[in-house]
Amino acid sequence: MVVADAAANKAENNDDATILVRVSTEGRLIVVLDVFPLSFFLGRKGVERMNVEKGGKKAPLLQQSFIRHGNEQGFWQQGSRILAAVSGGVDSMVLLHLLLQVQRQIGFSLGIVHINHQLREESAEEAAYLRSYCEEKNLPLYVSIWEDPAKSAIETEARNFRYQEFTRVMEEGQYDTLMTAHHGDDQIETVLMKIVRGGQLNTFSGIKEVQPFAAGRLVRPLLSFSKEDLYTYAAESQLVYFEDQTNQLLDVQRNRLRHLVVPQLKQENTQALRHFQQFSQQIQWADQVIQKYMGQLIEKEVEQWEEQFRFSAEMIEEMTDAERYYFFYSFFDKAFSKTGIILKEQQMESILDQWQQKKSQWQLSIGNNWILKREYHFVVLSKKEKQATSQTENQRLLLIPEQGIYLNETEWIGLVKPENAGDIKATDSWSLFSHDIWIPADVQLYVEKRKAGDRIKLTENLTKKVSRYFIDQKVPNSQRQHAWIITDAKRNIYSLIPFAFSYLSIREETDKIHYILLYKYQKEAIGRRT
Repeated sequence: MVVADAAANKAENNDDATILVRVSTEGRLIVVLDVFPLSFFLGRKGVERMNVEKGGKKAPLLQQSFIRHGNEQGFWQQGSRILAAVSGGVDSMVLLHLLLQVQRQIGFSLGIVHINHQLREESAEEAAYLRSYCEEKNLPLYVSIWEDPAKSAIETEARNFRYQEFTRVMEEGQYDTLMTAHHGDDQIETVLMKIVRGGQLNTFSGIKEVQPFAAGRLVRPLLSFSKEDLYTYAAESQLVYFEDQTNQLLDVQRNRLRHLVVPQLKQENTQALRHFQQFSQQIQWADQVIQKYMGQLIEKEVEQWEEQFRFSAEMIEEMTDAERYYFFYSFFDKAFSKTGIILKEQQMESILDQWQQKKSQWQLSIGNNWILKREYHFVVLSKKEKQATSQTENQRLLLIPEQGIYLNETEWIGLVKPENAGDIKATDSWSLFSHDIWIPADVQLYVEKRKAGDRIKLTENLTKKVSRYFIDQKVPNSQRQHAWIITDAKRNIYSLIPFAFSYLSIREETDKIHYILLYKYQKEAIGRRT
C-alpha cells in the first residue's frame, strides 16, 4: 500500500483520534514509520474505527487477547510443534510476530512454511525477505514453489497446491499443528461467498477455528480480530510486510465483497464482525446436533453390503420434510467412502419430490453409476447392475435331468433326483431356491425369461398373469427382471424362479417322475429376494 507524503502530512493535522500508520515503500515493501488517521490510510468510506484514544496503544491489548484465547483453547503447549503458514502479507506477519511472543513464554517449536505460487513478479522478493527474516530469528523455513501454475480455476488450484504442500511439510517435519492467518474479515467474506453460491447447511458455517488436518490439526487463531486490528498491530509493532496488489482487483468475487460489501456491512453495524462469527459458530453447532442425531439413526436403521445400502421406506414416510432433508444429506455423507457421491441440491429436490408423490416404486440415477430407488417397503442405494455375460438371456434352454446349467456368472439351475439334491447347498455367497416338481415322462422342461402375457396357475382354480403376481406380492422391479420361468413345450409354467411354483408342479401321479428343481444365485449380484 503506497501513501504519499503530502497526503500523510495532511492526515497528521487531522484531529481524528484513531490510530493509523504512515508508511514508506520500496517497491511493495512496507515499513511502519508513524501514525495518522485510519480513514485516510484505507481511503474508503465505511471503515470500522479502532476506537483507540490518541496516544493509546492497541497492540499490547491484542497480544494479550491472542495469548489468553490461545491458552484457553489449547492452541499450544510446551512441546507443541507448530507450523505457521506465512505469505509475507500483513496478516501472516502479524501472526508470526504474535507466535514469537508466545513462544518466549511457552517454549514450543515453531517452523515457517511459505508458498511461492509464481503468479506475480514480486513473489521472489517476498520469499527472499522471509528467508532473511527466518535466518535472523533462527526459524526453520520451508519454501514450496508451484512449478506449473494452472491456467484456469487458478484460485482453486492454488489453494489445492498450498494445502498439499502444508500436509507434506507437516508430515516430513512432524508438526502437530498448522496455523494460518485467516481473520474476522476473511470470515465475513467467506460466509457471504457461500451464501451467494448456495449449498448445504454446513457449508454456510464459514471458516472453522480448529479442525483436523493431515496428522494433526489446522488452527486459525486470528478469527476474532479484524483486518483493521492487524494493520494497527503491524503499525505499532513496526512490522515489515508486503501488499499483494491483486487483492485490489474487482474481477475476483472475494475482492468485490471485501471492497464493496463488507465496508457497508460494518457501516451498518460496528458489531458485524462479531455477529458473523457468532452466526458461523451457531451454524457449526446446529450441524453438529443434526449430524449426531442422524448419525445415530443411520447406524441403527441402514443395512449395508458391498455395493448396496437399504433402509425402511416406512421410516422415511413418517418423517417431516425437514427430517427427510437432513437424513438423506447425512446418509449420503456416510456413504461417500463407497459411492464418491456428493449430493447436489437439485438431486435432493428430486428425492423429496418422489416422496410427495407417494409412489410405491421409483428410481433416480444419482451419479457414479449408483441408483437410489424405492421398492415397496425399502429404499435401496445400489450400483447399476451389469449386463449378463451369458447368452442365455434371450434363449430357451432345455433342462436335462441331472445336468446343471450356468445361466450366467451369478446364476445356476438344475433338475435333480431327490436323493441327489442334498449335495447342492446354499453357501455364504450363494442362496438357494428349490421345490419339488413332478413331470410326465414324455414332457421336457425349458428355462427362459418371462414374456408379456405369461400366466401361472397358482391353485386348481386360480391363474394369474405373472406381472399381476409380482404386483400383488410387491416384488420390486429390480428383482422382477431377474425372474426365470420353467415351462414345457406348450409354455405351461411349472415354476416362477425364484418366487413361486405352479400348481402343475405339485400334482402327484403315478405316471409322473419326481424331481427337485434347484436354483442357486449370488445375493449381492442378483438382489435380495422376497
